[in-house]
Amino acid sequence: MTCSLEDTLAGDRDLLARAVAWADCPTLGECAGPRMARTAREQGIEFATALLYDRVLRCAGNGAFFQQVKASRRPVVNDPPLIGLIPGAFYLEHKNTGADGAQLAAVLQSMNCRVERVPVESFGSLGRNATIIADWLSRHRRDRVAFITLSKGSADLKIALGLPNAAELFRNVDVWMSLSGLSEGTPLVAWLRRQPWRKLGVGLLLRLRGQRYSVVEELRQEPGGPLTTWPAVPARLRLIHILSFPLRRHLAHPWAARGFDRLAPLGPNDGGGFLLSDKAKLPGTVFPIWGADHYLQPDWDVTALLRRIFVEALSPPADLRQAT
Repeated sequence: MTCSLEDTLAGDRDLLARAVAWADCPTLGECAGPRMARTAREQGIEFATALLYDRVLRCAGNGAFFQQVKASRRPVVNDPPLIGLIPGAFYLEHKNTGADGAQLAAVLQSMNCRVERVPVESFGSLGRNATIIADWLSRHRRDRVAFITLSKGSADLKIALGLPNAAELFRNVDVWMSLSGLSEGTPLVAWLRRQPWRKLGVGLLLRLRGQRYSVVEELRQEPGGPLTTWPAVPARLRLIHILSFPLRRHLAHPWAARGFDRLAPLGPNDGGGFLLSDKAKLPGTVFPIWGADHYLQPDWDVTALLRRIFVEALSPPADLRQAT
């Protein structure tokens, strides 16, 4: 069993070195989905994953924040904002996925942070959950606020950021950290459409829970979908995407292997619903975590790394520009 991130990186040193030396796709912007799918077919999905990991870190803003976190020695955040924690899908039904954010809340509270979970619906529509987020922000307009979103919670907040009164709503929001965020939706919706019996079963299960299959369709990744485009991101809002870059042998959560295999023909993915190549176009800064899957529960202790990320993200930046 792997006992640390350093051990994981050491075990994959040759693979990562090969990716660093690869002349093709020299910048992240050139690592689009079709190109990464072709690279995965020709060179293997492990190499394509390592290539994306390296190209993410070649972006100046991403690399600078990565090194800042790596060198961090600050134990707590001075004068921390109120943390609004937006959980992921089915956080009430499946706490074992970490979607409820309980582990993250414990880390943040140990760092002298106030944490409040935003009471979004467990599998509510994007519009409904965006309204709940807006109401929560209205109640906290006197606080400095930072958001941490998990998985589908990132999609919910993205829709809230596009509300007509978003400029006023978000005027006191300093930071948004998106962990394994489905902010662009997921190609798993299209995969599910090709599985009629499975789709029927999912629909029946949701109905029994009082939830709607239409919410699944809202997460579709295709032109015209609710998540196709990004709303304007306020200049003062520091946006950081924390993404996992796993090889198949790194998948630790019981559900991750199924998600990984379903998307593998399309290229590198995090085992939880999105293609890593889609993250080349995200606004903000990307922090890649090698050797963890979508659920951020690797077989090494991720707590210390998350603590350093949170401390540096929530502390006022000296001169850190967001990558685009």
